[in-house]
Amino acid sequence: MPSRTEKNRFLTVVCLTVLLVYYELYRWLPLGRWNGEFHWPIHNDQFYPDIVIGFLLLVMVVSFTRRLRAGMWIAVVLLSVWVAVHLHDWWIPYIRGTGPERDGFYSFYRNRTQVLPSFGRHRPPDGGHAVLDLFVFAAFLSALVSSVIASRTVKSATEVPAG
Repeated sequence: MPSRTEKNRFLTVVCLTVLLVYYELYRWLPLGRWNGEFHWPIHNDQFYPDIVIGFLLLVMVVSFTRRLRAGMWIAVVLLSVWVAVHLHDWWIPYIRGTGPERDGFYSFYRNRTQVLPSFGRHRPPDGGHAVLDLFVFAAFLSALVSSVIASRTVKSATEVPAG
């Protein structure tokens, strides 16, 4: 029977793999109103960053698959930065509302699929980003929990009983 550590690590690998697959499909395929791309080849204004992000997500999957603790903690740090950026860019402005200075930012995404309501100056992220953030947040939380549990397991296994 798998241990709690193994179950958490497996969940993290699944979350990171889903995030990797979704991110790559979302960024590289013409998905119409979902990502604003209607024709092949797509116009990817983040070509090189998207390659780096895909590579880093793959490294994260490998780190949790092989129990590479340093890689696991680096993944937690990188995912926390991603969470912080998206909280700042999307979710805090959605909750608090924005002024006219953010109209240009949101008008770019206006014609994309929306899954959350827009009201007053509270403009949600488009559906593609909302789902992406769901996967990013899940990957971050599972990676954090898995890394903490793995660190505690190592500590308790290396402690020498007093005697």
